[in-house]
Amino acid sequence: MNLRRVFSTVVIVLAGFVTPGMAQETLGDLVASGGYDWIIGRWVASTEDGQKVEFDFAWALDRHMVLNNLQMGDFKYQGIITLSPIGQEAVDQGVDNRGGFWKGVWSPEGDGLVRRVEHTSPEGQVRKGDIVVDKADADTITIAIYPTDSSGNRSSEPMTKLTYKRQPQAKAVPVSAAAEASDRATDYQKLGDLVAEGGYTWLIGRWAGNENNQNYELEYQPILDKHAASVDMKIGDFRYAGLITYAPSRREVVEFGADTRGRTWKMVWAPDGSDLATKTEVTQADGTTQKFQHVFAKIDNDSFQGKLYTLTADGSRGSEPVEQVTFKRQKPAEKAK
Repeated sequence: MNLRRVFSTVVIVLAGFVTPGMAQETLGDLVASGGYDWIIGRWVASTEDGQKVEFDFAWALDRHMVLNNLQMGDFKYQGIITLSPIGQEAVDQGVDNRGGFWKGVWSPEGDGLVRRVEHTSPEGQVRKGDIVVDKADADTITIAIYPTDSSGNRSSEPMTKLTYKRQPQAKAVPVSAAAEASDRATDYQKLGDLVAEGGYTWLIGRWAGNENNQNYELEYQPILDKHAASVDMKIGDFRYAGLITYAPSRREVVEFGADTRGRTWKMVWAPDGSDLATKTEVTQADGTTQKFQHVFAKIDNDSFQGKLYTLTADGSRGSEPVEQVTFKRQKPAEKAK
């Protein structure tokens, strides 16, 4: 499949057309009821050779999501933690700046928490492990990383274990500036490679539209040395946040995210003639799923149109869109002083 056409699907706005949801337990409710609020914050440790390691856990989407970031030397990871409607598990998915994709589940263990993770390299190699977080006091935690075998059994000794101290929240760094900090070559294609190859850098930035007196706001920004992109969508009091990445081993551009109505989203992007389309599956708070197709067409460098289609039982889309919105480019947000 032509990589230019594969990447072009990234432009499709996926969360723009939504229906009201019922109130339900949020991730914040689950964390509070278990007494695990202590993990939220910025944590810093130093290795034996003096290298700084920093974890940052921050609430987002009215406590429907936790942003989970890690930086150690030139290694960077960004993930999102959401509440799965199936089994009420705290699910963690993320991307690093070396082409790795991470997924896992958080669960209680004693007085602490354990994150069972699975890492897939750009070549498709899979490794598994446990990250165990224990609270010492309100401002001190330990984080130990254990390898696990094919059956999920944990090694008796951790590969590393460090003590972390709570730190004041750092000032936010503009995402666009962080994305330009590194442009090192890789032996695999990443999302940024596809952006440049396909000529789709015009997609990056802030967009706004209005349809039926409803305002739509959308922002795409590159992150993690252009291995991924963040997505932020607002429609009135509704908000969606997600991450887009390219999986070289599967040759797919994928997106995953959540919204303020307790729903989780997953998408696979593909070309649709001269337009762009996405297969979108939304899981409701009660575990039921809905499937849509979004088709987007570039008008010019400063505008594009998105169309929402229903899907029939056999997976084909309706002949006419049920809704469509034209988006116009907006000026970049002012940087915090």
